[in-house]
Amino acid sequence: MSGQTTKTRAAGDSIVEASDISVSYGKVRALRGIDLTIDEGEIVSLIGPNGAGKTTFADTTAGFLPYSGQLSYKGQEVGDVDQSTLVEDGMIYCTEKRDLFPFMDVEENLTMGGYRSRDTVDELLSFVYDLFPRLEERRSQEARTMSGGEQQMLAIGRALMGDPELLILDEPTLGLAPVIIDDISEALDPIQDRGVTILLAEQNVTFALNHADRIYLLENGEVAKSGPADEMKGDTYIRDTYLGG
Repeated sequence: MSGQTTKTRAAGDSIVEASDISVSYGKVRALRGIDLTIDEGEIVSLIGPNGAGKTTFADTTAGFLPYSGQLSYKGQEVGDVDQSTLVEDGMIYCTEKRDLFPFMDVEENLTMGGYRSRDTVDELLSFVYDLFPRLEERRSQEARTMSGGEQQMLAIGRALMGDPELLILDEPTLGLAPVIIDDISEALDPIQDRGVTILLAEQNVTFALNHADRIYLLENGEVAKSGPADEMKGDTYIRDTYLGG
């Protein structure tokens, strides 16, 4: 991609296709026959209660878990390649754990994220600092001394330094103060405008509905409902169960 501000794949192409995906932890089945597609340039969100299978699907897409069924990224079966190949091909995963280098400062963490885009590190760094000015203000601060919200911004920023084609965000708003959620919220449109496709696993249903193009509601490891976000906002079941009526 070489730091391009727009991606070269045609809009509307499927970047992820999942068919009949099942995943088990021992005798416990975490995913049951998931069918899902993500088109180039979309934000697709997985919503649902804790334990519904959102993180499991994200982990599976990123190549961390074995599965049955068919799961492809850019036409390539995920199970046929290793994780490093997926990363080199533009899939970047920002996990719920953030996985920062605690004793490195902000800019060192960000630079570490740019290892696959060395020729465009400066441009990407400017983009991240524009998204999250607080990170630029704290560029020399060790990650371990930052607040949880600042660490979340740093984790997202470091993922963006990889110049992703597909950015997987797992629970990016979990446990954060509203002001930090607002900062992350404002960052999503510029990220999408760069041509980045986003898979958003998010327990905050309101946040997901406000930002996603399409929604998949997972319950007990299955797709209970799916559709465009605008339609799902008016769904009686989602409104009554997840939005308090």
